[in-house]
Amino acid sequence: MTSSNRVTPFKDLENYVTYWQKEDLIFSYELNCSVTPAGLVLTLQQQQTGFSLAITIQPSPECLRISSFTLAEKLQLEDLSQPLYDAALIEMVLQGLNLIAFCAQRFGKQEINFMLTPEEADHLSALKQLFLSISSHITTAGKRQLLTLFMGDDFFETMASMKMQVCQKLWTHQKQDMWVRKYFQSINHNKRMDLKILWNRSSQAGDGENVIAFPTRSSHQAVI
Repeated sequence: MTSSNRVTPFKDLENYVTYWQKEDLIFSYELNCSVTPAGLVLTLQQQQTGFSLAITIQPSPECLRISSFTLAEKLQLEDLSQPLYDAALIEMVLQGLNLIAFCAQRFGKQEINFMLTPEEADHLSALKQLFLSISSHITTAGKRQLLTLFMGDDFFETMASMKMQVCQKLWTHQKQDMWVRKYFQSINHNKRMDLKILWNRSSQAGDGENVIAFPTRSSHQAVI
């Protein structure tokens, strides 16, 4: 394989993540790609929180194999704002799945098999309805969970619905949580607040902060 051939898939992936900036996401993302003996490693960075998700991909003749799904989080955000922390984790996992789905399409695969540690599989526990099957196995590397995902219209429709539900649910917290309110105000001004700089702040905003009305859309789904 030539150097130019190796660069092309990476560029496609990076361009795909860059395109997310045009979507109605709560957070923004960057992607780092690398090739290791374990496979292709995609590291998704959530810019405003410092959260990251490392995904190891191993193409095979039958399917796309995911051998790791490692989420690194910043617990300080949970202390600052539980709703923002929850939304950051959920959106990170959803976008990780979207990235994997894009890779599956890029490699011409419809089936994705996740062979993960129980801790890694826990990140997907709230999304069990997306998977065709989930089973436990004992391997030479220890206990693993096998989750099988089939790429179809239902998958993409469910993912789009869940992303909207996460945003809706977070929006409802802005009256009670000033950091949620301030964060949505920063989005409204096209500049997402860097939450990492707030963790060591002790100052509190005044009670007069304006609440932003959620835009009305007929296609909204029920909140999770």
